[in-house]
Amino acid sequence: MASLKPFQEQLVQFLVKQGVLQFGEFKLKSGRLSPYYYNARNLSNGFALSQISSVYAQKIVDEKLDPDVLFGPAYAGIPLASATALQLQEKHGMNVRFAYDRKEVKEYGDKNTAVIVGTIKEFDRVLIIDDIITTGATKLETKVKIDAVAKVNNAGILVAFDRKEKDENGVVASQALKEQGLPVHSVLDAPSVFDYLHNKDIDGKVYVTDHHFSDFKKYRSQYGV
Repeated sequence: MASLKPFQEQLVQFLVKQGVLQFGEFKLKSGRLSPYYYNARNLSNGFALSQISSVYAQKIVDEKLDPDVLFGPAYAGIPLASATALQLQEKHGMNVRFAYDRKEVKEYGDKNTAVIVGTIKEFDRVLIIDDIITTGATKLETKVKIDAVAKVNNAGILVAFDRKEKDENGVVASQALKEQGLPVHSVLDAPSVFDYLHNKDIDGKVYVTDHHFSDFKKYRSQYGV
């Protein structure tokens, strides 16, 4: 696996100490039993949100993604998109709009905000911002919602963590999304993170023991790419 860059190592350490990356046994939305979990709910304070959104903003600048709109899928993507827009403005002088969708259609008030809140114009470059990619199914659902509002140019999807998995039909999430016009840009991926954390002492604690690493290898042999 490719070694992590210093800023990625710092992010991994931040995520484990913050309790965002957790290790054990977790049932995913897909029904899979995973040996780890990315718990974005533990990014629910100002410091944590500032740290993660600054990484997103830097990734946008470094890869020259140049979005007009940051789109945050409900619910986890909403604070990520709004905070990243703020980071782009304050640190990089980029005034980028942000928008998000509703889980339930609003049946009163402004009909233009019944499904999506925020302004998306024809031919905007829209970058979807979310926490993680597993099978990619929810990201395709998000694209459908955006396409129903306006004809846009897709800048892709930016996530902090790519699980590097395939679905039950053997389809690789990142490849399927790319074929639908949504290239995936990720800061971290599961194999590299596990390699980095394996038996590594961080402030007196080892988060990924031999047992955790073995469980991950078994899981990856079944679902990984």
